[in-house]
Amino acid sequence: MSHDAPGADPQKEPALEPGTTVGEYRVEQKLGEGGFGSVYRAVHPLIGKAAAVKVLNRQWSANPAMVQRFVSEARAVNQIRHRNIIDIFSFGQLDDGRQYYVMELLEGHSLEEYLDTRGPLPPEVAIPILRQVARALDAAHGAGIAHRDLKPDNVFLVIDEEGGIFPKLLDFGIAKLLTDSSAEHKTRTGTPMGTPHYMSPEQCRGKDVDHRTDIYSFGVMAHRVLTGQLPFDGDDVLSILVKHTTAAPPPMSTARPELPAALDAPVLRMLEKEPAARPATLLEAMDELSRAASGGTGAPRSSTFAQGVVARSNAHTLPAPGESRRAGARVWLGAASVAVLVAAGAFLGLRGGGAAPASTTPAPPPRPSAERVASVAAPAPPASSAPIAVTPTEEIDVTVQAIPAGSEVFLGATRLGAAPGPFKVRRGDEKVKLTVKAAGHKPLDVEFSPSANVVLPVTLVRLPSGHRVAVPGALENPFLCRTAR
Repeated sequence: MSHDAPGADPQKEPALEPGTTVGEYRVEQKLGEGGFGSVYRAVHPLIGKAAAVKVLNRQWSANPAMVQRFVSEARAVNQIRHRNIIDIFSFGQLDDGRQYYVMELLEGHSLEEYLDTRGPLPPEVAIPILRQVARALDAAHGAGIAHRDLKPDNVFLVIDEEGGIFPKLLDFGIAKLLTDSSAEHKTRTGTPMGTPHYMSPEQCRGKDVDHRTDIYSFGVMAHRVLTGQLPFDGDDVLSILVKHTTAAPPPMSTARPELPAALDAPVLRMLEKEPAARPATLLEAMDELSRAASGGTGAPRSSTFAQGVVARSNAHTLPAPGESRRAGARVWLGAASVAVLVAAGAFLGLRGGGAAPASTTPAPPPRPSAERVASVAAPAPPASSAPIAVTPTEEIDVTVQAIPAGSEVFLGATRLGAAPGPFKVRRGDEKVKLTVKAAGHKPLDVEFSPSANVVLPVTLVRLPSGHRVAVPGALENPFLCRTAR
């Protein structure tokens, strides 16, 4: 299945000639083309700033759903405003009706290209790169946005002047605004959107997708980066979707025995089938992976560490900036994978053909989360050994990723503290309601089930000037345990 509309010929799409003015920028050359549009190198004629102009093809510019997706991407990245996310700074429409936006021009390689060339990365190179991507995703989640198409193709490795690596997260084209259902990317009910190899179980089913889908996809990407292989593969899209929903993921050490077995548990926790069993945030997931890689003592987190490692590792050194320019800037086109629509079509066919495979293929027993693994290096017990009962803790961590930052969080009349926390709340089956408040904003109530650690993205609406928010005094609440320090 193709991305192009029936009967459309992308070769006949009129190209922008050098010298064409798009907004404030003048086109210099065409850099590439994809199923949804083309990307051009452009420059601001007065200040000389170079940029990339992405132009949506005519047939898609006439499609309101695709235009909404195009606009949503520009809006999403500007709501997040994180240095590890590509910057989109202008948007408009050409005279012939085609939509466009202007974004920063990146030089380097996609992470997918880098892995294809270099193979799996050692932990000391991979972890600093992954940590920067994790920061960008957590910032997106804090702004109430899930990426929903995380994969190495959508991570661009920019090269600095010293040959160091600075990752940029791309393609928020199918991003979902978690707190604004009216802005959600519109698809047919039950249609999964994403790239099959990296889709979470809930995304494969086409429902109940929130920021935790990115944590699963990040786990798939971490597995790919560290082993050079995907945890789930198959001869067709349908078999891959079924494996994501029913099959237990393989430990990384089975795919690449030279990796420390201690790295298995943190990645397997990201790949839990149940979203609530995954880490609350991606930085929490990276902290677990860093501790495992360093034998429990933690690992350096800064991008300076990543640059130092890359400079010392000849086997994993990216070309210098000059070399990249001589070879031509490698610029991300932003066209979604063909597999996205193939997956959607296959999945809809599955839903229309009777019982889903999940009902005919027995699901494996749930894999224990990382916090329940006593020692990942310890030998497995004999087959005849009785299972060890693990009593869940009486508390859960609640992280409130609020906008504006520092919003006050209340449980009933009890002030828990300033967001993001985390806050300790008693585990239970009954729903709990938190109230998030900030000066000059309308308070917002958020309900959740305190059965497992949870992240609650919250965006408060600003009130007209003159309104005030009353803050009740601190009272005892039976659900409150204590605030995590």
